[in-house]
Amino acid sequence: MANLTALTANLNRDAKKVKTPYKAADFCFFAVASDKNDPDEINASAYFELLERKQLPPWALFVFAEMKKMKGGTPAPDPVAAIGDGFILLAPEPVNGGMSGLLIAQQKVSGQVLDVKLGQMNLKVTCPEFEEMLLAREDIFVGVNG
Repeated sequence: MANLTALTANLNRDAKKVKTPYKAADFCFFAVASDKNDPDEINASAYFELLERKQLPPWALFVFAEMKKMKGGTPAPDPVAAIGDGFILLAPEPVNGGMSGLLIAQQKVSGQVLDVKLGQMNLKVTCPEFEEMLLAREDIFVGVNG
């Protein structure tokens, strides 16, 4: 029921007013809420793949301890991440008009249109607004421009 409600809400959503698409979890009123924001194994494997390739910038090491806890035997996703200056989207999944994944970002990119590299492709993306100096949050929608 929550999936159908999220689908209906997204079909009728005004993208200018509500930039982030609704998720089924937004309509699960009887689900147990969790304040825990630990990354799942696929994000941890993507993080460590970037570290191994020497593509992980030093500022992104603030989540190393949390990622290490979740590291398992899961292979790294393909593509591993969308990377730009002050912006990393781990394990990006295509979503209507954009991508969703674990966003690791610096405050300077909040609300900005950025040039990022996703594998061999160069894209322009719109980073969501946030107030933290450094952000690490799962299931973040990032709009792809053009």
